[in-house]
Amino acid sequence: MKKVLIIDDDEKVARALDLRVKSAGYQSVVAYDAVNGVVAAANVKPDAVLLDISMPGGNGFAVAQRIHSILSNQIPIIFITASRKPGLFERAHNLGASGFIEKPYNPETLLQLLRRLLDKSPDLPMPRTDGPRCFYGERTR
Repeated sequence: MKKVLIIDDDEKVARALDLRVKSAGYQSVVAYDAVNGVVAAANVKPDAVLLDISMPGGNGFAVAQRIHSILSNQIPIIFITASRKPGLFERAHNLGASGFIEKPYNPETLLQLLRRLLDKSPDLPMPRTDGPRCFYGERTR
């Protein structure tokens, strides 16, 4: 069973993501801050990561870099954020993220992206973009 690591300091958001990931047939592990997220990644070796950008103990970009240095640059990371700070979208894209989704998001779109990345089914269409500051796709580097 494919494993998805969820790293988000908002417990309600993390629980909702956890339920959605499990309902899609994946195993999920939740961490509520940057430090525990990196530790969980090293222990669990997830197949994909859903990652908030702003959280205690470090930002999501540092966490993504650390996860890639510990495990593999090929693990898909999807950033999910409520922040509208300038430059986040571009920074995620430059880090080679597999997705960037602003909250609030369409849960089915997120699950469709996860299925495409984890199941590697060519017949699954790319999710439609929910807005101008979202991207989905394979890692760019």
